[in-house]
Amino acid sequence: MARSALRSTGSTDRWRKIRAKVLFRDQDTCYYCGQYASTVDHLIPRSKGGLDTMDNLVAACTRCNYSKGGGFFVKPKTPPTPLLVSNPQNTSISHEQTQPKS
Repeated sequence: MARSALRSTGSTDRWRKIRAKVLFRDQDTCYYCGQYASTVDHLIPRSKGGLDTMDNLVAACTRCNYSKGGGFFVKPKTPPTPLLVSNPQNTSISHEQTQPKS
């Protein structure tokens, strides 16, 4: 089993880098409630064998992270919003439904 970057005695340089990547990916938005997130949570807790991988880590607000207490949340209240990589500027495209001509 891989050794965790987060130690029981506190954070490490490696953990701080992982944490920054997760918060950036999730846009500082809590996976569970959608509020501002300043911490990172393991979906599968370390105590249950969860690893420090990007697919097992999510941004979480302090309240949600600490209320979880080593247990599992069944499902998030608000799904995380994906990071947009582009911003199209073409405003001539209409997304309205049109009726086909008969």
